[in-house]
Amino acid sequence: MTPFEALYGRAPPSLTSYVAGSSKIAAIDENLAKRSDILQLLKNNLHRAQHRMIQQVNSKRRDKEFAEEDWVYLKLQPYRQVSVHRRSSQKLAKRFYGPFRILHRIGPVAYELELPSTARIHPVFHVSLLKPCIKTPDTQILPLPVTAVVAPSRTKP
Repeated sequence: MTPFEALYGRAPPSLTSYVAGSSKIAAIDENLAKRSDILQLLKNNLHRAQHRMIQQVNSKRRDKEFAEEDWVYLKLQPYRQVSVHRRSSQKLAKRFYGPFRILHRIGPVAYELELPSTARIHPVFHVSLLKPCIKTPDTQILPLPVTAVVAPSRTKP
């Protein structure tokens, strides 16, 4: 169902293209020819605008694809995840943690990572949060921090 059909409950009116010279009255012929030219101009402008928008949106997009057993860094800064690490300033938090090994590819944009057993976050991440690790690491360089819940000490005055 098109948006027009949803709004008005009927199919949109069809605009047939006009063949020049098919009308016997010159004023009608001229009017219909102008209408055809305007419709064609509108379609061309709409197509150009859509093409510009697509180019603008795709200008900074990159297709990322990883294989199983690849090593990647995990980006966690955009989210204020207290379960990962509590900092006094989120601005100074590390952006990338890892590297972690990819266990499974869930879909075209979701990957399951091999996180440490102490991590308290879900191991499936979107491809936009992953950055490839250039060489196979010997050890984990930036380990995923573990949040320890510390109870405030109560002292009597």
